Amino acid sequence: MKSEVKENKVDFSIIRYSQCWEDTEILLEALDINENDICLGIASAGDNIFSMLSKNPKKVIAIDLSLPQLYLLELKREIIRKFDYQEMILFFGVISRDNKKNTKKIRKEMYEEIRKNLQEKTKEYWDYNIEIIERGVNHAGKLEKFFRIFNHKILPFIHSKKTINKFFEKKSLEERKKFYDKKWENFRWKLTFRIFFSNLVIGKLGRDKEFFKYVEKDIATTMLSQIKYASTELDPHENPYINYFLTQNYRLDSLPYFLTEENFGKIKSNLNKLEIVCDTLEEYLEKIDFKIDKFNLSDIFEYMSVENYAKLMEIIYKNCSDNALLAYWNLVVKRNSEMEELKNQFSKRFKRLKEIDQELHKRDKTFFYTDFVIERVIK
Repeated sequence: MKSEVKENKVDFSIIRYSQCWEDTEILLEALDINENDICLGIASAGDNIFSMLSKNPKKVIAIDLSLPQLYLLELKREIIRKFDYQEMILFFGVISRDNKKNTKKIRKEMYEEIRKNLQEKTKEYWDYNIEIIERGVNHAGKLEKFFRIFNHKILPFIHSKKTINKFFEKKSLEERKKFYDKKWENFRWKLTFRIFFSNLVIGKLGRDKEFFKYVEKDIATTMLSQIKYASTELDPHENPYINYFLTQNYRLDSLPYFLTEENFGKIKSNLNKLEIVCDTLEEYLEKIDFKIDKFNLSDIFEYMSVENYAKLMEIIYKNCSDNALLAYWNLVVKRNSEMEELKNQFSKRFKRLKEIDQELHKRDKTFFYTDFVIERVIK
């Protein structure tokens, strides 16, 4: 089976995401990874792949069609392998020295130390893009640059720094709701958000227009609703993703799972279990002679027709173990095995764990997705 995303000529020549914008904690809880599991995940920026390693599985296969995403994953792996925790977060761009020039120099020197351990094509890529390393690779993706434009060019005309700081202050649920309604969600916020995060603008500057081929909803309206939920029902003080979105970095007391010191050692000790693959998911699964137990599928079904979604699910079914688990997100395109047109086809093969996945989705700290799906395979 050919990949629909590949056939649609999506641009895979750039780093599209330098960080994973999916809540690792609910992903890991959904997959319940154990030491006998062979896991497969969409590589993206690598953060959730490394996080899966922290659970000490038998193997984690990171797959992506984008070479730059895999070059980023390989670079992060070697930095984690070589350096300690403080050095790692400095290299990625979470922290910096007081002297910016000194920080750039340190990052470049760190790269030189691990350069010999990279594959030749990976070295060539990072040698050519050394300025990305100097600035901190966490900030290099197209989506992160899109957020930076919003943060630097748009947000200052909506809210003052004082208001943004108050947004992140610790508050009760009622205080959060009152602040959001009275201080945050003003006319300028709603208007500029609807323009900047429209299907047209985000397709041009943030993601890829081909990723919205099957989108019928207005993305900005959906995101406005989602970010309100994440800012009121959940606590933004404890939300690293909103923190980065509105301030362009993380607070050290509110980091994604992958970047916490607590998980660094567990990830580092399991790096030998990581396998990196450049291929489409469809073509890779049709070649393997073993079964996959746990799937981190990101939001890949968002980009394909119902027919191709069904075909890929059939391939997954053939190449996974009994009781295998699939976890994935829907942004604005509905894809799951309970869809009316697929119920008869999938009812005896996949069981959606809706009670569990909806409870996890209520705690999802990322503010894009309208649905989080867990499917259990029945053989």
